[in-house]
Amino acid sequence: MAISDEDSKAVPKEQKTEVNKTTSSKSTKRAVKTDTDSASEVAKGRGRRTRTNSNKDVKPATPVENQSGEAQKPETVAQSAAPDSAAAAADASAATGAATAPEKAATSAGSEDKGATVAAQNPANAAGSNGNGANGAGAGAGAGQGSGPKRGIYPIITLRSIIITPAANVQLIAARENTVLALKEALERKQDIVVISQTADSELRPAKEDLARVGVVANILNGSYNEKDQYRSTIRGFARVSIVRLIDDPSDQVRHAEVEFLKEQEVDPLVAARYIDALKAALHTALDIQKQGGRAIMDSNIPAEMISTICDSTTLGDLADGLSQILMLPNHDKKYILESLDPMARAKSLIAFLNNFSYKAEVDKKIAEDARAAMDRSQRDFYLNEQLKAIKRELNIQVDDSNDIEEYRQRIAALDAPEEVLNRLQKEVSRLSIMSLNSGENSMVRNYIDTLLSIPWRKSSQLNRDLSKARDILEQDHYGLKKVKDRILEFLAVQTRREQKDPHGQILCLMGPPGIGKTSLAASIAKATGRKYVRVALGGMYDESEIRGHRRTYIGAMPGRIIQSMIKSEVNNPLFLLDEIDKISTNSYHGDIASALLEVLDPEQNNTFNDNYVDLEYDLSHVFFIATANSYNIPPALRDRMEIIDLSSYTADEKFHIAREHLLPKQLEKNALTPEEFDISDDGLKELIVHYTLEAGVRNLERIIAELCRKVVKELMIKPPKDPSKVKKRVLGVKEIQKLIGPKRYDFTSKLKDNRIGVVNGLSVSSVGGDMLQVEVVANEGKGSHLLTGQLGSVMKESVFAAIAWVRSHARAFSMAPDFYQYVDLNVHFPEGAIPKDGPSAGCATVTAIISALTNNPVRADVAMTGEITLRGDVLAIGGLKEKLLAALRGGVKTVCIPQENEKDLWDIPKNVTTKLEIVPVKTIDEVLDIALVNKPKTFKPTTLEDWTLEGYLEREKKRKLRDEAEEHKFYMEIKDSSEGSIGEIKNHRDQDVVDTSIPSVPSVPNGVPPRPEDPNGGEGGHEPPAPTVSPQLAVE
Repeated sequence: MAISDEDSKAVPKEQKTEVNKTTSSKSTKRAVKTDTDSASEVAKGRGRRTRTNSNKDVKPATPVENQSGEAQKPETVAQSAAPDSAAAAADASAATGAATAPEKAATSAGSEDKGATVAAQNPANAAGSNGNGANGAGAGAGAGQGSGPKRGIYPIITLRSIIITPAANVQLIAARENTVLALKEALERKQDIVVISQTADSELRPAKEDLARVGVVANILNGSYNEKDQYRSTIRGFARVSIVRLIDDPSDQVRHAEVEFLKEQEVDPLVAARYIDALKAALHTALDIQKQGGRAIMDSNIPAEMISTICDSTTLGDLADGLSQILMLPNHDKKYILESLDPMARAKSLIAFLNNFSYKAEVDKKIAEDARAAMDRSQRDFYLNEQLKAIKRELNIQVDDSNDIEEYRQRIAALDAPEEVLNRLQKEVSRLSIMSLNSGENSMVRNYIDTLLSIPWRKSSQLNRDLSKARDILEQDHYGLKKVKDRILEFLAVQTRREQKDPHGQILCLMGPPGIGKTSLAASIAKATGRKYVRVALGGMYDESEIRGHRRTYIGAMPGRIIQSMIKSEVNNPLFLLDEIDKISTNSYHGDIASALLEVLDPEQNNTFNDNYVDLEYDLSHVFFIATANSYNIPPALRDRMEIIDLSSYTADEKFHIAREHLLPKQLEKNALTPEEFDISDDGLKELIVHYTLEAGVRNLERIIAELCRKVVKELMIKPPKDPSKVKKRVLGVKEIQKLIGPKRYDFTSKLKDNRIGVVNGLSVSSVGGDMLQVEVVANEGKGSHLLTGQLGSVMKESVFAAIAWVRSHARAFSMAPDFYQYVDLNVHFPEGAIPKDGPSAGCATVTAIISALTNNPVRADVAMTGEITLRGDVLAIGGLKEKLLAALRGGVKTVCIPQENEKDLWDIPKNVTTKLEIVPVKTIDEVLDIALVNKPKTFKPTTLEDWTLEGYLEREKKRKLRDEAEEHKFYMEIKDSSEGSIGEIKNHRDQDVVDTSIPSVPSVPNGVPPRPEDPNGGEGGHEPPAPTVSPQLAVE
């Protein structure tokens, strides 16, 4: 039996127990091991021999190292005690009044920091002995009979997660120094000691609230050091107590406690006798089950004499306490028994435990018998089958089905495969030929042989080497996609030039938005190259075994998707489509699929691909791999092994031809219509493309055409024509389409109707194509705040701030005061605020809109622009150029400013787009402003530091005003020479019709800040800064 704490497992070891008679009663000791601190693990110290004189000085316990090598504080360890020789028993009887002996230690094992190992020793006589210790008998009698003191002060030791009942003789191996001192002090003074469990395992001196509610007062029978320099002591509990208070003296390492003895409840003798009989009957049933090889209810090393002694107990309480110490009870049950003062309650708990044990044992026995019967049947069948095989071998009869074995051998002989594969097949067939038909491995071997025979090891299909035929097939199946078609024809040309089956390492990745025909294009490529087509969808795949297969040791194992697809294709050179390769899971605990695909897609490795199920090398170098993806969200190592071909969205012209040549005929056939019955006009198709779909591909366009076909079929079925041979062809135009499927669903952003201040045509791109995005800026009087609206992302906000910074640094170049930003609030808005926007490509449009708003300079409505801006005014490259140019063309603009770095991308733009737009590559923002602003800005390039200051600016304005006055005077002098009247009369006539818009002179004021024009004090009273309007003149003021 093992007594352990709740968090550990007991590891029983073989222990020896001796029985000896003492002068007071027949006492036996039982060795018990727990999963707490063992003697060998708790005390690692060496060098001292066993001490037998308990009255000698206490040797401090040696610190113990735990498993990690760190020093561990001493602990209290309890071990079972066994009776010694008669002489030793006599010495113990003289000293303590009870039969004790030096113990024979039992080895215990467990964790380093848990409690003590406890062994019961004649628990039936523990509580009822007389004359044990100085106050043991008196205290025990007083507590049990009401004739002694109710309270007392005793030394106290605490055990970790170990519970001792009053009827237990136990042996403690003390490791903690304070426990050793307490035991020795109590033994020297012939005093009893209190033993109690602590609930906080980490505390060396636990507080009262960290102790159990009920403990035990025990006699100390002996104490000595063993050969491992550990202090051993045998104690015997005799009464239950509760802690009243702890007495902690800082100068004394031994703790004392005032305890109150707990009185048991009285039980009717007749009732107690019934409970005793029931408890003994349950115990005998459990012991019978244990003897028959069932579950163990107690340690098998416990002597029968000890069990008999416990069962001879005359009181119900003694019987319950004794059984609780030898039975394998959980700690919570022992705690309940210790704390319960009602003997009947303790007996009920034990009876329930024993009955539950017996029920579980019976269930275990039935399960074991059923399993044994099944095993016997299996062994009988196996024995008979082996005899049958021997008889058949003697008669030269095949053990297995001769037809199957012969068929396998014929298929192996006809198989074109490497030598290693043939040898493996021969070996597996030989195993199968002598294998029992009823064996579970029979079906596994058959499946493996069938798989190896089905794999196309060297079987290839005849490839198409006619480039003209391949080009015609590609053109027939798909419109546009010139880049992909050229790449496939290049591949076929090289293949034909090398005059071999196919070149190795053809791995392409078609990258583009959904709906543009990547998957269908792969099928067309297979048709054009003469290869068989297989497809594996990788979207959402998370288990590496889906690629490499499962090992044959697992039940239900099968090859991976690669080998399965090769078996399906029946050739070793198909076109293998890995669809949605960017959707694979890369953080699964089942393995990394991307890493497994590295071997498949590496031309230098895939000729030795190894599937876990096949367990043989397979050559994938003849396979033409094509992957598809919507984004570049592919692991870098995997992306590096593929040749990526970018596919952009279709233009409106391409969609029109696709709808006319492919989608409409396809839907006519699906909906049982003929070209003579139904058609859609060119204007109708364009209307569907522009106003009823918003996508990069043509999926929704096909759905709309299918919807129109269904509605027409419904009308024909509801009102069929009288003469079917004279059905009038129905051609749907724009108005008919609106009647059938409703008004326009989408509209595109078009250019502004007139030139406006602070509004610029920007360009954007999304997953469904490009669109125009107008940028609006408003400048108001304020304190220099910036407000950005339109649900902008962090990158776009940074782009706007960079644009504002550039405008501030070039304010004087546009005739604005250098500190204008202190008095102007800017609101930059991107319309359609419900749509999230992000990206840096709106930098040029933002700068242009801000300059326009601050200088009252309108922006051309027929100009659109895109490009990222830097703080130095450089225009950087952007993405999605094709989609943006298509949006500009659709929006009706004439001129588009693009970054000069994107000029190289124009070759990929259809000519019908580039010829209809004036595309201007720009390098700096100055070039954009020259093109976009209606009035060309008068640039100013400062040469000295003083030119950047407000004083320098005012001096420059003064010179300009003098120059303008001189020119004006010269102009009037010329008029005077050619007309009558004085100069004053001419000026008065001019002032009646013309408003003077010249910049007024700015007086010099403190701190360089001009006063407000309406300030009558000329800037006094704090010199409040001016609040200019958006006009250049007021911005200067």
